[in-house]
Amino acid sequence: MNWPKQLRISSALWASPVAVGLTLFYFYVTFTDDYPNSRGEIDYAPEVVSFALNPASALAYAAAAALAAWESGRLKAGGVWAAAPARSSYHVAAQALFPVLLLSWLMLLIPVVGGLISEGVSPTFACLPLLGMSMFVTVAHCIIGFAVGRVVPRLIAAPALAMAVFYAVAASASSGETFWPRHVLGEYHGVLAFGTTLPLKALAPHMLFAGGIAVGAAVLLTRPRSYRMRLAVPAVAGVMAVAGPTAAYAQVSTWGASTPVSVGHAQMICQGNKPKVCVPAAGSADPVRARADVVAVVADLARAGAVVRMPATVQDSIINGNQSRSSTTRTWWLPLTSSQRHGTTRYETLSQAVRYPCPEPKEEVASRSVKLWAAQIAGVSRHYLKQQRAEINQIANGDELLRVVQKRVERVRAMPAERQAAWYRHELKRACAAPPDAEGAS
Repeated sequence: MNWPKQLRISSALWASPVAVGLTLFYFYVTFTDDYPNSRGEIDYAPEVVSFALNPASALAYAAAAALAAWESGRLKAGGVWAAAPARSSYHVAAQALFPVLLLSWLMLLIPVVGGLISEGVSPTFACLPLLGMSMFVTVAHCIIGFAVGRVVPRLIAAPALAMAVFYAVAASASSGETFWPRHVLGEYHGVLAFGTTLPLKALAPHMLFAGGIAVGAAVLLTRPRSYRMRLAVPAVAGVMAVAGPTAAYAQVSTWGASTPVSVGHAQMICQGNKPKVCVPAAGSADPVRARADVVAVVADLARAGAVVRMPATVQDSIINGNQSRSSTTRTWWLPLTSSQRHGTTRYETLSQAVRYPCPEPKEEVASRSVKLWAAQIAGVSRHYLKQQRAEINQIANGDELLRVVQKRVERVRAMPAERQAAWYRHELKRACAAPPDAEGAS
């Protein structure tokens, strides 16, 4: 085959300035303007790729379907299908679709490469699953568009597919309370935070949905010699076109608005033992300094008589992406990368060191008094009061509640150390009981 000639006669050539121009425009508007406000604490290549592919994927799929339909209509108008079958239908279709596929893949790669270069981030293997899924769905849209172009005039099929595909994919995230379209139409509506990747179960529905329809469309390109086989082709194509989307819907029908992600994919560096403090190797956090802060807070509380069990491990919670993981007595999850940047590691440690004997404290005055007392012992009362003032603005009589808490702690701090320790242990239990008189200050 003469590939240069095929490229010259393809609609992909004359459509490329518009397609590439739109891609660059959307990349500039969405990535350049919005990504700096959405990026995480640590440079992460899959995060860049996931942001760059939205909305590039909708544009690429629309171009693939529309240009494929145009190419199919061009072959039909040229009498290719009516001529003697010197070559198989698949061979003819592949030659016509190759330039279209190249342009569509280019529309995906431009924002991905541009995003990585602009952020100075090197690509990693973790970038490939999402990009590979998008490229697969692009192939499926080429096949679907080609099949539509065989039966619908290209002047109608091409613009109709361009608008329908772009709108369906781009609007799939805003489908109200119906969440399944966003999980099957080929676009990941989210940003992969540091340490997260998309597992196969999150990518498979997109490929099943578009791939099933594409397989059904491809079956229609067959030219069986037997009359009975020709009768069976539409039935087989229909079954294949329905099976894929049905399987995809069955998999995502119980999902909510968020796509399942796999967390914890980051190389860590650790320091010490009991506690062993681990931070991402790619970040700027210092595990030695983080461990010193953790040990110091626990030691300060222990000297004041507060019984605090030292954890075996302290992990940086940034590797969990947007999914929170609860700390246990053996493992604490702290935002070490962020807290070191803002000088709040001791305060974040305090939030884990003060542990109530119940899942959630019920008595406001006691629970806040305990935290304020511990914050003063650890030397982080300024951070705690700042956080409290921001929080109490959301509740009724918040200012009065904070004044009561501060007065109680002032009286307790004037007591001997033994009585303070006894008060602390008592208040931990009291915080989990039914709310008593707010003014009591045992």
